[in-house]
Amino acid sequence: GNNTKIMSVYIEDYIPVVKYQGLNTTKAIVGTSTLAITGASTFTGVATFTANPVFSAGITPPVLATGLVGGTVVLTAAQSGTILINNATSGTPRWTLPAAAAGLIFYSVTTSTTAGIEFFTGTAAVVRGHTTAAGTVLTSTATTGVFRNTQATAVVSDACTLWCNGTDWYAINQVGIWSVT
Repeated sequence: GNNTKIMSVYIEDYIPVVKYQGLNTTKAIVGTSTLAITGASTFTGVATFTANPVFSAGITPPVLATGLVGGTVVLTAAQSGTILINNATSGTPRWTLPAAAAGLIFYSVTTSTTAGIEFFTGTAAVVRGHTTAAGTVLTSTATTGVFRNTQATAVVSDACTLWCNGTDWYAINQVGIWSVT
């Protein structure tokens, strides 16, 4: 038989560092070493970086497209960072934003000349933006209002980034003609 013995390696204060098939330490890992992780990795809890992470490949954000004519897509906070593509062929699809929370962000683009795009908060939060990139300031009505790039004015590549400060949504990097109700 195989008499191989599995042993744990201990470091100061007798904390097992390698135990069977994993890393187990409550001590900080310090130094200038490089940690390479291959394969798929899942991290749970908060990941804190003390410097900006560097990626050797591009970051691919999630994309959510709608082909619904005048349909509604309800977004969740977990979808923050998603690119919303309006590719409906008519009508004005509505994207219902999640409850306001600091740091949420959504990117939108219109890929059809026959449909607009509309954002709805459905809560006490409002959307603040402009009629055009440098136009008149707009604020939607709380609970019933929308921020809209209408079907009548929409052109391919009309776009908007919506960012939330925790209370309200702000339209930044706008392209196209927008209105509110």
